[in-house]
Amino acid sequence: MLTKRRYAHHEEVDIDASLSAIYGDERDDLKIVTRGGSRLTRFLIRTIGILLVVCLLSLGGFAVYSRYFGPEQQGKPLTMAFTASDELQSGAPVTIEFDYANQTSYPLTNVEIDINLPAGFVMKSSTPSMTSVNDMVFNLGTISGKSDGKILIDGIWNSDVPSSTGIQALASYQPANFNAQFHDIATKTIVTNMSTTIVVVDAPVTVNVGEVVTYTIHVKNAGTETIVAPQVELTLPTGFFVQTSVPLSAPGGALTYTLPDILPVVPAVDPIVADTTATGVVVPAALTVSESTIVVTGTFASDASGMQTLTAVSGISGARFSPQTTATAITDVKGSALSLLMVGNGSQGTVVADPGSLFRVALRIENTSDVAVSDVIALLDFAAEDNLPIDWGTAVLAGGKVTASGITFDAKTIGTIAAGSHKTLDLAFPMKLDLTAVSSTFTVAFSATRGTITVQASPLTVQLNSDAAVFSMLRYFDDDGAPLGSGPLPPVVGSTTHYRALWTIASGLHGLNTITVSATLPEGVTWDDFSTATSGSISYDAGTRTVRWTTSSIPAGSAAVTARFSVSITPTVADVGLAKTLVGKTVLNAKDDMTGAVLERSADAVTTECEGDVLATGKGTVKAGM
Repeated sequence: MLTKRRYAHHEEVDIDASLSAIYGDERDDLKIVTRGGSRLTRFLIRTIGILLVVCLLSLGGFAVYSRYFGPEQQGKPLTMAFTASDELQSGAPVTIEFDYANQTSYPLTNVEIDINLPAGFVMKSSTPSMTSVNDMVFNLGTISGKSDGKILIDGIWNSDVPSSTGIQALASYQPANFNAQFHDIATKTIVTNMSTTIVVVDAPVTVNVGEVVTYTIHVKNAGTETIVAPQVELTLPTGFFVQTSVPLSAPGGALTYTLPDILPVVPAVDPIVADTTATGVVVPAALTVSESTIVVTGTFASDASGMQTLTAVSGISGARFSPQTTATAITDVKGSALSLLMVGNGSQGTVVADPGSLFRVALRIENTSDVAVSDVIALLDFAAEDNLPIDWGTAVLAGGKVTASGITFDAKTIGTIAAGSHKTLDLAFPMKLDLTAVSSTFTVAFSATRGTITVQASPLTVQLNSDAAVFSMLRYFDDDGAPLGSGPLPPVVGSTTHYRALWTIASGLHGLNTITVSATLPEGVTWDDFSTATSGSISYDAGTRTVRWTTSSIPAGSAAVTARFSVSITPTVADVGLAKTLVGKTVLNAKDDMTGAVLERSADAVTTECEGDVLATGKGTVKAGM
């Protein structure tokens, strides 16, 4: 044990000596050792400190940036919005507010706002005033940073009912710290389900066929603004024929009326009437509604029956019809003991006929009662703006007589019609070929009377097709005598003679479209591969020996169009003494612009006699060779 203590003591002395050598004599207790931090720890501490400083600086910079520059990075520099009701009444006054704001701290320059409202909107005033009245443009100049403003537009909201209409604002501006021009847009959708225009239709609940029926259409203004030149479109019941209309409707097929301005609602007496009950309450006076009326009278056709509807649609006039209010009236039509039917050229309603053709009309009178009738008289009436294109001298009238009222059929001509039976009258009217100073469109009305009741058939509208024509001619000389052809004239056996064929199209009354003219060249005739046309193009099919000229259209009233081509013949001995056909029958096919009918016109074949060429006529007979 002693040895170990000595050894331990000796070891302790050695440690003290070693520590003294390292730390020196200033250390009081070299046996107490304190562990210090490592280099890695000190490095991490210093790094964290530096990062904290950088973070604090970044936060400060971001705060400064956000204060002066940040808003435009989070949204648009210029914010815009419309302030208006989501639903407006057509015809009513409205104020549309447009708000704008500069979110940035710097100015926005050259600010221009272009506001687009519906075409029917009636402008009254604006704040500020518009730079361009026609385009509703506002030049706001410069908007300073962190400022806002508004545009107020007062006017009358006019829109289709019902409709969903978008309004729009387009902005252009230049931020002070940018060189580029900025563009923004703001929109809003407004629904229109009501109008200040009111339409009411007064109509009988029940009528009999043949009775005079009166429809009264009331157009009222329930608003505070004048309705300018309102329009009304009527859709008549099936089989109803108008006899009178006040006011007169606009020309055309549909019943369309343009009415005078309808004034706004006005007080009947003083605007404000004091309450006499001493309650202190003041009440508004009664109001009157301004209105305009349309009165239409007529009768129902003999074949009309059941529930029939008249529809009236009011609208705002302008570049287009803008519907506002719709009203309907339903009338129960009781059938008649007589039923009439009129057919023209096998059709009802609108029919077409060719000039020079025979226009056939069938009239049927049916007795739908359970007793025979023998006192029926009838009238067939024609109406046209000009003279009728009818050759009355050769017309077939089936016992009718021409009078000032039209073609009349007395009770004797019609005779007795048994119960459930009918009487048919067949008529025919030759159409004139020369349509000079006559109407190309006319109407035919058929009515029958028994006692005090007169019934009508559905009328016919007759449209004459264009009197278009095609002409074919063969020439050797032109009008001045210069030769168009070549070779011997008259033609000689064994020698070739060339001729010029001429086609001409005259459009006549109406324009034509989808036009084709064609003809066949007989055997022995040669296509000379020369053609020209003032319109369209000419082609030749050697397989079918067909010459075809096509052109897209010829407007009404335009000058005739022509086509020319060259053909030739080398006669044989068998041809001696004959005038040879060089171009067969020429056929024109075209569509009439007005009637829509496909027309076919033709011209006779032409021969070497060259009829129409005064210098060549009579020199078409083939001669024997020398």
